[in-house]
Amino acid sequence: MAEAINTVVVGAGHAGLALSSCLAKNGIDHVVLERGDIAQRWRSERWDSLVFQFPNWSLQLPGYAYQGSNPDGYASKDEFIQFLETYASMMRAPVRRGTEVLSLSDSEDGRSMVLRTSQVIIHASNVVVATGPFQAPKIPAASRNLPPETFQIHARDYRNPAQLPSGAVLVVGSGASGTQIAEELHRSGRKVFLAVGRFHKTPRRYRGRDFYWWFEKLGYWHTPLTSMPPEAKSLRFVVTAVDGGHDVDLRQYAADGIVLAGRLKSVDRNEIEFHNDLETTLSEGDAWYAKFKRQMDAYAESCAPPLPREAPELTSPNSKNPKGVLKLNLEEEGISSVVWASGYACDFSWIKLPLFDANGDPIHMRGVTTRAGLFFLGLRRTYSIGSALVAGAVNDAAYIADRIAADRGC
Repeated sequence: MAEAINTVVVGAGHAGLALSSCLAKNGIDHVVLERGDIAQRWRSERWDSLVFQFPNWSLQLPGYAYQGSNPDGYASKDEFIQFLETYASMMRAPVRRGTEVLSLSDSEDGRSMVLRTSQVIIHASNVVVATGPFQAPKIPAASRNLPPETFQIHARDYRNPAQLPSGAVLVVGSGASGTQIAEELHRSGRKVFLAVGRFHKTPRRYRGRDFYWWFEKLGYWHTPLTSMPPEAKSLRFVVTAVDGGHDVDLRQYAADGIVLAGRLKSVDRNEIEFHNDLETTLSEGDAWYAKFKRQMDAYAESCAPPLPREAPELTSPNSKNPKGVLKLNLEEEGISSVVWASGYACDFSWIKLPLFDANGDPIHMRGVTTRAGLFFLGLRRTYSIGSALVAGAVNDAAYIADRIAADRGC
């Protein structure tokens, strides 16, 4: 037996719940299908000490915002999950938990789409895929060349230092996951090696404001990518909210004892080789830092009154020049574990429609595909740099809900 529902949202994270609220506001009949529970990826695919990297005051969804007593603080993993749980309950979102979507295809007559789920078959006029950008772990093929006794784990499955066997650790990847995991392992007493990829040093706070505030005021979050300069489209900012938040300074990492290397080049059992690009990466990060600082200063001075100035020593890029290692011998260094913080790819293999490019990414314009009624929400850079974030997803959700309402003649 099959159901007929006007609109189906796949995924009950912040993007799916925001869209549900916008759809309800437009009077559109819909359900939200979730394979597990609200914010399932946060529950089952994040490490124990993860902290939401943006300030609590930025937690704003349609009709609801952070209600706690620490707006300038940062929510723990459990607190962020509870925020979404509270929102779903307050908005009475029609979430069907424990309902995994197994496939999405066109109906035989092409007049609807068919979702085969673990519970029921649904025919829908509109489907919005809001499963997020962090789906399938990306692990370099070189991982297969490591010795079988080397413990390997992706950041998705990492939970805490006790999970790893004793010994030194190589962390591959310097995004938010890689740097936070490297810090945690270092604080636990492990010897840590960190392979660094593209990295733009960004201040956690400057002149009394969180970097999130600065990105908002300077137009980074919501300006369409088509109107952004080319370098901004590939911006990879990294900040941390651990212990109240601080800058992620890779030069300081080296000074503190974390051994840095460039990008991973090759693996031959115990022998690992890295590209000789560490200093170039750090210098490019410092250049971005200096440019961003000039933009912040110009804005701060235009305020009435101007924002308080920082002490120079708090804002100058670290002058240390670490020499990145080019080769490592796992056995000689006592490295027993490798943590792959090498990112994620989208997995839309369950969608049986010709809507993807050669990389498997959906072809769309602000989430709108060429298949009438099919949309994507919450992906990175769907429309702006902030599209995968809470605030960015809210903007895109409202846009998609309005499109669905207009197509329906609401």
